[in-house]
Amino acid sequence: MRRGELWTYYPHGSPSRRRTVVLISSDGINESTRQWLIAAEILDQDPQDILAVPVSRHGWVHAGNIGRIYRGWLAERVDEMETEELERLDTALRAAMDL
Repeated sequence: MRRGELWTYYPHGSPSRRRTVVLISSDGINESTRQWLIAAEILDQDPQDILAVPVSRHGWVHAGNIGRIYRGWLAERVDEMETEELERLDTALRAAMDL
């Protein structure tokens, strides 16, 4: 698992709650045995916010809407963000958290 990868996520293993998320936590955390990672949901439509970043072929990710996800509920790797998109997400995350 790597930062910037898109995964299908099934909270509690429920297909009706399936969503696509992008991994935001560092590769060191993603490659560890830690059970909780940091991610953001991919949205179908542009939320019309300065913290939103387009993700080619998939929708939008909002840097102000991140959270913890349980590694065991990640079902399959879908894709990965382009380098420029991930850089834009990094900028949006820094702005959202005033880093």
